[in-house]
Amino acid sequence: MPGMPGMAGMPGMDTTMMMPGMLTPPQLAQLDSARGPEFDRLFLTYMIQHHRGAITMVNQLFDAGSGEEQVVFKFASDVYADQTTEIDRMQRMLATLMFGARGQ
Repeated sequence: MPGMPGMAGMPGMDTTMMMPGMLTPPQLAQLDSARGPEFDRLFLTYMIQHHRGAITMVNQLFDAGSGEEQVVFKFASDVYADQTTEIDRMQRMLATLMFGARGQ
């Protein structure tokens, strides 16, 4: 995509309008070059960031007074619950990766 290295094949992506939690080109490059435990650490860190972005969007939806339609409310509520659960799981995985089995 013009003006955005690493975003080829993602039509409509605009760095000024990125959704919350989306990785930046430098973050994607950092992940691409990482190997072994460093890749695992970055992957989990960036996936937590990405999932938090989904939660931010759900909160923005509800803060704006939207999401009152049943299907939208259910979908957004499910996204919030699923992403929160996944963040908790990934934080535990990250802690284990960084600090070993301590605290389990």
